[in-house]
Amino acid sequence: MDSEPPAARRRLFVQNFGCQMNDYDVERMREVLGARGYDAADRAEDADLIVINTCSVREKAEAKVASAAGRYRQLKAERPGVMVAIGGCVAQQEGDRLLKRIPVADFTFGPDQIPSLPELLERRARGGRFAATEVIEVEDYRFLSAEPRVGQVPVTALVTIQKGCDNHCAFCVVPATRGREVSRPWQEVVDEVARFVAAGAREITLIGQNVNSYHGVGSDDGDDFAELLARVDRVPGLKRLRYTTSHPHDFTRKVADAFRDLPTLCKWLHLPVQSGSSRTLKRMVRDYTREQYLAQIEYVKSVCPDISLSTDIIVGYPGETDSDFAETLSLLERVQYDSIYSFEYSERPDTPALKLALRDNVAPEVKAERLQAVQALQKGITERRLSRWVGREAEVLVEGDSGRYPGQLCGRTTGNEMVNFAGPPSLAGEMVRVKIVAARGHTLVGECEKSGHRLAVIG
Repeated sequence: MDSEPPAARRRLFVQNFGCQMNDYDVERMREVLGARGYDAADRAEDADLIVINTCSVREKAEAKVASAAGRYRQLKAERPGVMVAIGGCVAQQEGDRLLKRIPVADFTFGPDQIPSLPELLERRARGGRFAATEVIEVEDYRFLSAEPRVGQVPVTALVTIQKGCDNHCAFCVVPATRGREVSRPWQEVVDEVARFVAAGAREITLIGQNVNSYHGVGSDDGDDFAELLARVDRVPGLKRLRYTTSHPHDFTRKVADAFRDLPTLCKWLHLPVQSGSSRTLKRMVRDYTREQYLAQIEYVKSVCPDISLSTDIIVGYPGETDSDFAETLSLLERVQYDSIYSFEYSERPDTPALKLALRDNVAPEVKAERLQAVQALQKGITERRLSRWVGREAEVLVEGDSGRYPGQLCGRTTGNEMVNFAGPPSLAGEMVRVKIVAARGHTLVGECEKSGHRLAVIG
């Protein structure tokens, strides 16, 4: 008797907006749906299911979602069987309202609903549009476990250690869209790191909304995140370890000491300050002062003198005066960050700032001027920080093709600086010594003897 032909595989295309948490979510979507017959599609035109994964941190997030969805209207008209779903934080925040504004969407779903995607697709097939935005209670939440496969894992991989946040910074929408903080059991984290390493990853980044408040170990001194770092550091075969994002309110000296004590932990720290003014920080409900933040930075530098630092800066927060802004500029000068992410303040739905009636009272032109001043100052600082590498050798983990420069590779130093250099693709995943010959913009240019290539300096 002839066997039945295998069922045809369907195709999934994901358009992703936002942060590393969203990147991790996308991979879990692909795994969940892959187990139910979906393969990845490189183009929306080839897909049976299109997922728009959203982020609500930035202004005009909904407009970006609507614009993305609008591009699929004609596609769906030509192929009525194509399904369009909107996930992520905007979907969680807007729910049914998003369905009314975006007719092409079949359903919306929040981050907690990713494990239920196959059931949501079946529900939609039975008829009726809907929003699936239920938040799973802390005591019932279960993390999806990644199942990486050899040949399908990048050199660098993400592993989530928590979701949600119990801080309530006045400008931040995360507690409203990601829910209360939940820490993943430490053994699950270590096991997932080990699976990624066994599948070919060489660098792991532990991610969460506030990794420093991780409490999934139960360590004797209560500093669970420092203990988790130590346990991940011991995973055989792991070459490098990073983490993001930290909150200064929960950043401890034991975590800082890890930069000195753990062999795999990269010498890079992203510690968002948001403002250099204690007055503004108080209005942001950040629970630390300028002086406390600077003391943390000085301690980190004392245990790891060559550490690379990055941060987030918001300009134009409600009530920010010229004097407040001047303190932000002076903090940038004092700390000497290697890089920053800088933004103009924008009102976000469901944030404490709106509930506290902190009106967006800084004029748009003032915000624009302040952002330009921050970025101009940081540009000079970044150039000076990068220039310290010229003439030195750096150990670089090769990530693969540069993409920007044909025939060249790219990789990062332990301090997260990107290096471009010539070499064969076979070096991907290796740690190589690269002589830095120039700094260009936000990247370094190098020569690698091991590759047998010399990279010409790009003007």
